[in-house]
Amino acid sequence: MLKSYNNWCPEIYRSVFIDRHNSDQVKIAPCCQASYSIEPAETFDFATNDYLQGLRKKIAQGEKPKECNLCWKMEELGHKSRRKSAIEFFNTTEPDYEVKLESIDNSATWACNLSCVICSPVNSSTWATELKLDKQQLKNIGRRFQKDNNIFENFDFTSVKKIHFNGGEPLLNDHQVELLHRLDEQDLLKNIFISYNTNGTIYPSDKIIDLWRRSKLFKLYFSIEAVGSAFEYIRYPGNWAQTVDNLLTLKQKLPSNIMFGFNVAVGAHNLLEMDDVWNWFNDNLKTNREGDASDFCWQFVDNFDIKHLSREAKYFAIDCLNSIEPFRGLVKYIQSALDDTKNDKWVKDLNLIDRRRGTSWRTSLKIGKYY
Repeated sequence: MLKSYNNWCPEIYRSVFIDRHNSDQVKIAPCCQASYSIEPAETFDFATNDYLQGLRKKIAQGEKPKECNLCWKMEELGHKSRRKSAIEFFNTTEPDYEVKLESIDNSATWACNLSCVICSPVNSSTWATELKLDKQQLKNIGRRFQKDNNIFENFDFTSVKKIHFNGGEPLLNDHQVELLHRLDEQDLLKNIFISYNTNGTIYPSDKIIDLWRRSKLFKLYFSIEAVGSAFEYIRYPGNWAQTVDNLLTLKQKLPSNIMFGFNVAVGAHNLLEMDDVWNWFNDNLKTNREGDASDFCWQFVDNFDIKHLSREAKYFAIDCLNSIEPFRGLVKYIQSALDDTKNDKWVKDLNLIDRRRGTSWRTSLKIGKYY
C-alpha cells in the first residue's frame, strides 16, 4: 500500500517519453522532465520495461525517485510541477496502480532550424552542423540514423488520451504527421488531446492544421525565452519579427479547438528578460481568439543555473519579477540562492558561442550590463 500520496504521479503508470537514439535504441522515461534510460527499440514494452517498473516500485513504496527531482524542486518552491499538472489531467488524486498507456511524450525529431544557446547537438541538427560533427560523433550522442527506427509502428493507441510532440522542432518532421493521420484513419484522433512544443519560427502546413482540427483538443506551446534582439540571440538565428507575425496569425486563423501556451526555459542568461516575456504574453496571447485562457509555464535551465549570478543581478531580478504572480516560485528560488557562490561557467559558454558566431551576448542580453 502507498505510504504517502505526496509522491503520487499518474505518469509513472500511464505515460512514456520516447526519443529515438541512433537506429536501434530509444530513450525512455515517464515524461520529458524525468531522467531517461536507453533501451533496445525492438523489445521495449511499456508495461514490463525494467526501468519504468523500478520507478513504479519506488512510488508504491512511498519514495520520491531522484529521477523526478525537477518536480520535487518545483514543488518546494511552491510552483506547480508537472506531477501536479498530470494529476489534474488524469483527474486522480489517489493512487491507481493499473499500468495502462494513456499518454505519450514524443521527441518527434532532433531536426531543428535553430541552434539555441541553451541547447546542444543532442537536440538540434543545426547545432551539430555548426560544430561540424562527423558520423562517429553523431553516433556517440545518439543521432546517427541509418534506418527509420519508428517505434510507434507496433504501438496500441486504443487507450491513449494525450500525445505531446517536442523536438528539435517537431514541425520540421513528417513522423508526427504520419502518426496523426494514422490515428485519424483509426477514428482515434477525435478522442485525443494533442499538443506541440514549437519555437514559433515555423508556420504549420494546411495538412497539419487540418489534422489538428480533427483532434479532441489541441494546444500549441511556444518556447519563447526573450523578445526582440534578445530572442534572436538566444534562439539563433531566429527572427523576432517573423516569429511575432507567426504567433499572431496563428491566433487569428487556427481552428477554435486550438489553444496556446508559453513554455519558458529560465536561466542566468535570460532571467532579466522575463518581465518582457510576461508582458508580451499578457498583451498578445493571454487567450486564443475564443477567449480560452493560455498557459504560461516555466522551468529551470540546469546548465545556466541562476544561482550562479551576482548578488546585484539577483536583487535586480527580484525587483522586476516580485509582482508577477507566475514568477513567485522563481523569486523564492532567487532569494534562497542570494549567498550562493558565483560561477561564471555559463559566461565562458556564451563567450565560446560568440567567438564562433560573431555575436555578442553582453550587448544582446540585459544581464550583460552586470558582466
